[in-house]
Amino acid sequence: MTSGDQPVPGGALADVDYLSRSANRVAILDALADGSATRRALAERTGVSRATLDRIVNEFEERGWAERTVDGEYVATAAGAHVVRAFRPFVESVAAVDRLGEAVEWLPTAELDVGLHEFSDATVRRPKNDDPVEAVEFMTDLLRESAEFRTLNHLIPPGMFERVVHEEVVAGALTVEAVTTPAVAAHFGEHPERREHWREILDAGGAVYVHDQPIPCNLLVFDETVLIKRSGTGPIDDSYGVPIVSENEAVLAWAHDLIDRYRDDADRIEARALVEPGAAGGEQ
Repeated sequence: MTSGDQPVPGGALADVDYLSRSANRVAILDALADGSATRRALAERTGVSRATLDRIVNEFEERGWAERTVDGEYVATAAGAHVVRAFRPFVESVAAVDRLGEAVEWLPTAELDVGLHEFSDATVRRPKNDDPVEAVEFMTDLLRESAEFRTLNHLIPPGMFERVVHEEVVAGALTVEAVTTPAVAAHFGEHPERREHWREILDAGGAVYVHDQPIPCNLLVFDETVLIKRSGTGPIDDSYGVPIVSENEAVLAWAHDLIDRYRDDADRIEARALVEPGAAGGEQ
């Protein structure tokens, strides 16, 4: 039997309810978990009034979450420290769900090796006046400001974006590594202007890999900024052009790791393979 098949202990729910009903309780327990302090110092650090703080610290002692040291200061017990350290990511995960709204569905759940709480500061960049060009311009501006661009993607890049990739790579101002699908690679080969762009990108040191299995999401990394776009198309409100934007270090590390994993299991396209439509080639 898995833990999901078992009822949630009522006592644990009561503790969660107690802690969640007061931001002051969370702030004080957090501070106690960081190290011992006097009640006066705790009040100054948290901004909680002394009367409220005294009551809460007494309650923590009764619950076994805090204790008085021999020096007369207060500190979180092991139990209290574990509780608050597990509680914060939970709250931040709920905040991420609220912040992302329906866009939370764009995250590749099966490949998400980072906690949802890491997305609590992420934003969903929606265009003003439902203008789809704005999302492309936003990504293109990021591209011009970046030294490195990496992507795991099953969408054909907009023409404006592709032209800037070409300009920046050929000029030596940008490194590019892309992992994509056979359909996208075939599209490059079948359109003369795009074929020439990507042939020159590869000649200039850019790298494009083709993965023959489904790609789980549309992931773009511009230096330290991560964009995640919806798979498929739809109304502008939820179209693939609207990205989730994150600069969280854990999300960035996850994005690079996911791109690495798919790249390592893909075939690299050689520049000569884009000379003629339908030409094949590549090295592992």
